[in-house]
Amino acid sequence: MEGPSLYLAAEQLHPFTGQCIKGVEGNTKIGKERLIGKKVLSIFSYGKYLFFQFDTFALRVHFLLFGSFEAIVKKKKVTGDYPKKVRVPRLALQLKIGSIDMYSCSLRYIEDSNAIDLCDYSTDIMSVNWDEKKALAKIKNDKESEIADVLLDQSIFTGVGNIIKNEVLLLAKVAPTRRIDELSLPKLKKIISLAHSYVFQFYEWRKNFELKKHYQVYRQSNCHICGSKVIKKWTGLRHRVSYICPHCER
Repeated sequence: MEGPSLYLAAEQLHPFTGQCIKGVEGNTKIGKERLIGKKVLSIFSYGKYLFFQFDTFALRVHFLLFGSFEAIVKKKKVTGDYPKKVRVPRLALQLKIGSIDMYSCSLRYIEDSNAIDLCDYSTDIMSVNWDEKKALAKIKNDKESEIADVLLDQSIFTGVGNIIKNEVLLLAKVAPTRRIDELSLPKLKKIISLAHSYVFQFYEWRKNFELKKHYQVYRQSNCHICGSKVIKKWTGLRHRVSYICPHCER
């Protein structure tokens, strides 16, 4: 799950704020019993993380590549990006007004009574505090890296994942293997601007469950802009899959 999906999840689960956890299940080994009876003080996202803040600690959830969640909120069902693929949740929470089941995720306790203060929202691309100038300065200092790797650097583009990376590079007409020192300053600024605007389109599409129909290159056989056959290859030091239009991304 990418940043916009986690931002949406925090909104969807907000009604659980102020609720006490009545029961826990799941195959996690973090010591889930600690959560029983605890009041949820806040639910917020930071990049690809979802946080549940309690009195003296927070639970941080990372949905990795294919994790997701399902919840019943006041008798209404809400879900994450992907349908449930396993029957046993990593963690299931029961509360007065509903339940939350989380799958294929990494869980960690953060021993802090105000974990949100540990998050640098100047790098979170969904935040009103995201700093484009700061992002540009960091990119310019990473001259030998490929742009596909840089877009996935969570210290610069907190919340950007592989979907956003692929779609933004198509819109910018930049091949994922291009190095930073091969790109002009106007092109770098354009990539940053496109990334920032695209995450909010992603959020709106995801909210209406129509994200996939807006993919123009990600997991597509042909480019939706020019019709060329899309090339699939693993790129960069991160070795993440890139979908490349050889015509648009020369």
